[in-house]
Amino acid sequence: MWTWLSENYGVVSAVASVATLGVWVAYLQLFYMSYRHQLRPKILITRGGGHKLSARCMLTNMSPEIVFIQGLLVRLAFDDRELFCSLSDIEKVASEERDPRSELFQGPLSVGEYLDLGTFEDIARAAMDNCGGAAELDELRELGLTAVGIYPWKDGMVAAERSFTVRHEHGRRALVSDKPTARQIRSRRELRRIERIMWEKAQD
Repeated sequence: MWTWLSENYGVVSAVASVATLGVWVAYLQLFYMSYRHQLRPKILITRGGGHKLSARCMLTNMSPEIVFIQGLLVRLAFDDRELFCSLSDIEKVASEERDPRSELFQGPLSVGEYLDLGTFEDIARAAMDNCGGAAELDELRELGLTAVGIYPWKDGMVAAERSFTVRHEHGRRALVSDKPTARQIRSRRELRRIERIMWEKAQD
């Protein structure tokens, strides 16, 4: 065997070099993927203070960097129709008593910072009053929220969405979500669709 190795030293050395290079490439790829994963934006849409429409809607930035919240899209599903609304495009003057970001649904969010966007009922009523004409909360079957932002480590928009089913039981309106947290939207096609919706709503 030693004779064979001596006679084929060049081939063995070349194979060993290629194998070493392959190991380093795989290691660097894993390192790069881990690094990219750590830099990914993550926006949470959570419910606080119960499970009814009177619960508070909380928007939290769990990304490793600041996120500028550009808008909040609301989808309301009724028995016979759906309503889409961009609350950030509603003409409104922020009061001095509250954080203007919470009322205008816009502004920078530092790492770990959250915004209280009001109750889910307030959000639904604002969408119905400004974007959809007459409707009753008793007819509401689903409420979906999409938070849209700008992230320094990514070109273009970032977004997260969460939907809640509205159950009407014994005169109470309960919010039920089939997922424990917001879905982070990373598909380019979905992000382009959201960007188009934001642009169309801004023109209304």
